[in-house]
Amino acid sequence: MKSSPAVLIVGAGAAGIAAATRLLEHGFYNLTILEGENRIGGRIHSIQHGNNMLDYGAQWVHGKDNNFIYDMANEYGLVEIETHKENELYYRSNGEPVPKHISDRMMDTLHTLLDANADTLKSFSGSLGEFYDMVFQDALRAGKFAGIDRRTCYQLYDFFIKYENTYNATDTLHEISGAGLLQFEDNQDEYLINWRNRGFHTLLDLLMKKLPEQNSANPIPVDDYIRFNHTVNSIRWNSTGDNLPSQVTVGCTNGASFTARHLIVTVSLGVLQEMHHRWFDPPLPLAKQNAIEGLYIGTIGKMFLEFDEPFWPTDGTWHGFGLLWEKHDLDQIKPDRRWLTGVCSFFVPAHTERLLVAWVFGDAARTMESLPETDVIDGLMYLLRKFIPSTFGRLPPVPRWFSRTRWHNNPHFRGAYSSRSLKSDSMNAKAADLATPLLAGEGSRALPIVQFAGEASHPELYSTVQGAVGSGWREANRLITAYRSTTLPKKAKL
Repeated sequence: MKSSPAVLIVGAGAAGIAAATRLLEHGFYNLTILEGENRIGGRIHSIQHGNNMLDYGAQWVHGKDNNFIYDMANEYGLVEIETHKENELYYRSNGEPVPKHISDRMMDTLHTLLDANADTLKSFSGSLGEFYDMVFQDALRAGKFAGIDRRTCYQLYDFFIKYENTYNATDTLHEISGAGLLQFEDNQDEYLINWRNRGFHTLLDLLMKKLPEQNSANPIPVDDYIRFNHTVNSIRWNSTGDNLPSQVTVGCTNGASFTARHLIVTVSLGVLQEMHHRWFDPPLPLAKQNAIEGLYIGTIGKMFLEFDEPFWPTDGTWHGFGLLWEKHDLDQIKPDRRWLTGVCSFFVPAHTERLLVAWVFGDAARTMESLPETDVIDGLMYLLRKFIPSTFGRLPPVPRWFSRTRWHNNPHFRGAYSSRSLKSDSMNAKAADLATPLLAGEGSRALPIVQFAGEASHPELYSTVQGAVGSGWREANRLITAYRSTTLPKKAKL
């Protein structure tokens, strides 16, 4: 390549870093990455706290079959499969544990029934919540849970629904498309593959060839191309015809302005939903707007509690618990604490010390983000002392340290990750439309001027880091392919 065209990338998350590394490997050195935060990673955010590596965003590699992220990491022994699912425990809000053989049987039966009814989902026109309710009620009537009292069945099913909401980052499964779920390419034979206390940001170092294990003589210096604390506030793009080259100009809130031949936008769907009408001049094509507004992005939250000493067994037999509410306890919760019913579980992450993490989803997660820290801690202590008041011989103590995620409140994210809703179905909103580039020129001479990447733009692997990285590679490859058959000027022109 004689010289390279100017390329802008908005966002230094997984998609942006993947696109940048691929472009730099192919000689696209006239590159600038604009990042609103003061760090790389986007929704990958690993922080060292004492001896603990905390993942505020992406935490696990989901699946080892047909998963290039697992393959990349496993080559250097960076990941391991967790086995704590064998020790899943559930406690009621009266402090009573559910016998493990009962919860295991209930959950195994439920998952088996859902797998057996997967073909029915293909033609199911309702929501995912309606589908799950139908399978559960049919199983109850058919005696599939015989020997398990009705109260326990409903409590465990309620937990299952909350877990699914947490897993899918949804407010309620009754707004999520049942058939749309089948668009997801689920090769997730193992759902919990951790990074051995190195944090998910290890993937970014893998992409940039910076890990000592890689023994790379030529790491990819992506950091040299990043402008941190550059928040976009305008994107002007045009196609000026054959005589003058097309161009795109990106303005930032700090007054900086950048002009290039190509722009790859990798921000989250939540940011696009909030900003696309304000950013793009001229406005995006209707099909693109439809995809942005019709696809779904939700919120989950993590709350980190560190204690002076663990008050739970540390022999590997206890990894946390799921919360099962008694009806009378639910009825007694004060309005300002209703968000606590959205807390699905407390979890002890592998390879950590003295750490307990609570997971919350949907509107409850957004409420949690807006509350004073002391209110959140008080609420979590209320839950711990209600569900496991004396399980380990004493009341759970007050934590020495607390932290939480705020993915929705942060204007650079506005949510966790995407899925497909009934609104997506009704609007015929497709990831492929989100991924379609805006072109300049006609026919064989047309080149992409504005491109879109990010997990929401991946038709089969949306909601995953794998999808984000794959989409970044896709858009980089689009430019690389376009310039293979194009004669570039000796000096790049805008």
